[in-house]
Amino acid sequence: MTEPLGLSIGMTNLVAARVGRPPVTRRSILTVYPDRAPEVGIPTGATPPGLVLSGFVDRVGDPVPLVAADGSAHRGEVVLAEALAAMARLVDGGSPVAIAVPAHWGPGTLGALRGALRSRPILAPDGVPAALIPDASAALAASGDVRTCCSR
Repeated sequence: MTEPLGLSIGMTNLVAARVGRPPVTRRSILTVYPDRAPEVGIPTGATPPGLVLSGFVDRVGDPVPLVAADGSAHRGEVVLAEALAAMARLVDGGSPVAIAVPAHWGPGTLGALRGALRSRPILAPDGVPAALIPDASAALAASGDVRTCCSR
């Protein structure tokens, strides 16, 4: 794992990207199974069916947990961390890890996500925590020279 891994958090989609590969995009939905690793994206009708969780991106840092169809409670940041780990597995991980987060997230929301990410080794290879970058800053960096893109 020597190639960097970039992840992007969106209300609708999660994205994983590595250099030289096409990005992988999945819906911001996590399906948890009793007998295997969780999967991210729209469920495909697996047997046995899993527990489908959605709406977790806007619940990161919220003290009120999500309540699943089976009545179980789930913290938004924990579900998001598991979804990001599933995305990382889809592209075979990478190092270092950078995560584009919604630019409007404040310190409390970012702190909640950082805490949840600590328990996911694939998102902190060699003990180095993922960098959390506002998505607006990530977009500007991806566009190349900021002075060139913004002076037109």
